[in-house]
Amino acid sequence: MIYNESPRRKQIVQQVSWGHWFAFANILMASAISSVYLFSSPLADTPISFVYLITTWLGHTSFITFLGFVILVLPLCYKITNLNVLKASASVIAAVCLALLAFDALLYNKTGFHITFSSAELVKNEAQGQIAAFGWLQWFYFVLLFIIWLMFQLVIANAIFKRIGRFQRIKMVRYVIAALVLCFVSSHAIHVWADARLYTPVLKQDNMFPLSYPATAKTLMARYGFIDLQQLEQQEQLQYNSETSRFNYPPKQVYCSVDNTKKIVVLASLDTVKNSDISSLTANQFHLNLQQEPAGLARQLLFGIPSNLLSMTSSPAIATELLAAFDVNTGFYTAGESNTAEFESFTQAVNSANAGFFMGVMSNEKLLGFDLSTLQQNAQVLVIAKSEDATFKLWSNFVQSNQISTNEDIIPTVLSEFGCLAPSIRFSTGQALQSPTRQWLVSTQNNNVIVVRYPLLTEVSKDGSYEVTDLTTQSKVLVDLDTNLLSRSIKHLRDFSDK
Repeated sequence: MIYNESPRRKQIVQQVSWGHWFAFANILMASAISSVYLFSSPLADTPISFVYLITTWLGHTSFITFLGFVILVLPLCYKITNLNVLKASASVIAAVCLALLAFDALLYNKTGFHITFSSAELVKNEAQGQIAAFGWLQWFYFVLLFIIWLMFQLVIANAIFKRIGRFQRIKMVRYVIAALVLCFVSSHAIHVWADARLYTPVLKQDNMFPLSYPATAKTLMARYGFIDLQQLEQQEQLQYNSETSRFNYPPKQVYCSVDNTKKIVVLASLDTVKNSDISSLTANQFHLNLQQEPAGLARQLLFGIPSNLLSMTSSPAIATELLAAFDVNTGFYTAGESNTAEFESFTQAVNSANAGFFMGVMSNEKLLGFDLSTLQQNAQVLVIAKSEDATFKLWSNFVQSNQISTNEDIIPTVLSEFGCLAPSIRFSTGQALQSPTRQWLVSTQNNNVIVVRYPLLTEVSKDGSYEVTDLTTQSKVLVDLDTNLLSRSIKHLRDFSDK
């Protein structure tokens, strides 16, 4: 007896065949979009790591795209009877998924991490400034771009269905698919070998692509040149991997004008002060100071860059050159490098000048010798000192009190207050505290990476291990490392130093 194939079965076979070709077209588009990841990370520097990079790019991108097809589109091929509805549904799913991939690629290019549940708050913090600046025209263009992208998917879906018979006769596709499967298997095999051999050029590519191998503190630091995993077995010290022993400061030219009629005073001390002695100013939650000597503190406040970069630059501070170009009166005092007469001259200038920039690093007694209540009436004042709870704080009469700060933030804040509109990333790793764009801090100490997201301070040490301190109790806590924040922080430092 001969059984004829039912019309519904023929339709399902045709729709499933169409779905596979539609998935293949989106694999090609996803591969093109994901090429952004290749250019957002340091280049592979060995033949094996280059092969791993290419095979991971093609294999992993193909896998997650096809997996999305199997989970989201393939069931529709069996359930939906209306072909137009199927094509429209699959096109919307593909457009949304590839749009998310493009957003993730751009996010990775800027921050070094991917879209995950654990990174949701960081993504929100990174995006809220840009979104807040969107006007109706920007939103219109954004929606229009997505509509165009959706229409492109619909055109692809219709074109594939009309030519499904012709596509099925193409023999080369099976070899392309076999090559993609081989790439996927080969990349995992290489990673297993590299993990067993602790082969740095491969391991530092972990987490380069979304939904791939999770990054660790070691692999993140290796990726950006802070650590050599191959030297861990020999317990060698972490070296900040710079091509030269000098850092060109500033990494980019700074052009802006300043208002020479303003008066700004920065006073700092490594000693403890009573909150009641500076009650006329408002303290913030926490200020990150890693300097132990007055000279080092003064230099970091003036340059606004981490200590590892400070040790590699011999250029003058851009702030002093910029202020001098606009005839701004300046005065500086550093304990241990200046004598009593120089301090008296500095004090007189601070109290009598109507305009200018004055910065002094001094003892607790000298700092409290200034009448801060009177001084803040005609000047913008910043005071850095250790508070009674043994943590440093920033007292001020013009910056946000709920914002944590670091030494690197001071000079961007000062120049911003003088009216300089140049982006702070051109000359500093800090940010202007009048309008902060991030709620975390990053700096270095002895080439260790220090990351603060209040109330937690994370120190990633020379061997890639880490310690987390609760700043409210000054005690060590056992929590998982926030690799998303660490990646964002290290990339911020690397982007600045590589400009």
